[in-house]
Amino acid sequence: MKLDLESIKKLAKSIEEHNLSEISVEVNGTKLTMKKEEPKEEIAASTVKYVEQAVSTSNEVSSVEKLETFEIVEDGIEVISPMVGTYYSAPSPESEDFVKIGDRIEVGDTVCIVEAMKMMNEVKSTVAGTVVALKSENGKAVKKGDVLFLVK
Repeated sequence: MKLDLESIKKLAKSIEEHNLSEISVEVNGTKLTMKKEEPKEEIAASTVKYVEQAVSTSNEVSSVEKLETFEIVEDGIEVISPMVGTYYSAPSPESEDFVKIGDRIEVGDTVCIVEAMKMMNEVKSTVAGTVVALKSENGKAVKKGDVLFLVK
């Protein structure tokens, strides 16, 4: 076999006829790989169909169910996790939490511990104010940038 234009056209036709997604050929040290990709229009059409279905099902939701999906939005300054790890609200299971809702904190106060790779890292407050919301749960994983507390 020779890799000329006619041979390449035959390979392309074989992909269609046999419903292949990829074909590779090596002739005299020259390697040719052909891949079939889905047209972009089909992907967009399937996305639109999904959106239409989602809209039609959301119209059937009762007003009671709609009310349950709303969250109470609290405002305040966010204290965020500086790293990935496990969040602890107290220095030990028997100890009191570092902070509770309503506590006044100052810049530099220890507000929690994030355990990362068996190291207990104290998280210090970067803001001063009153804690208005606790956004993390004791013993649960947190990611860098997750909101731990809201402070006013």
